[in-house]
Amino acid sequence: MCINIYNSDSMYNWRKKPVVLDHKRNVDSEMIECDLDFDCIIETLDCGVEVKKRKKGIIEKWYQIGKSILIVAIEDCDDYWLIRHVGRIRATKKKLKLMRGG
Repeated sequence: MCINIYNSDSMYNWRKKPVVLDHKRNVDSEMIECDLDFDCIIETLDCGVEVKKRKKGIIEKWYQIGKSILIVAIEDCDDYWLIRHVGRIRATKKKLKLMRGG
């Protein structure tokens, strides 16, 4: 269930809808911890790979940068996108194989 928190942290858009942080899940802290900004998140959403299916309305994308993989989970809340989770993991051979569909 999406709660309208339209105090809009930014005016970043993806697929013609604004992107908003989920403050209940401390996504802003996750972004700081992983040294990510909105540009990295939008790039991950644009260029990343959907490794596995999530429940309806939730998209998780992985994007490799150097020796790490950025992960962004985002929820479609009708008139905006809600960022549920961001993270950074080490790019192992197994995870890179998953990204290639193997």
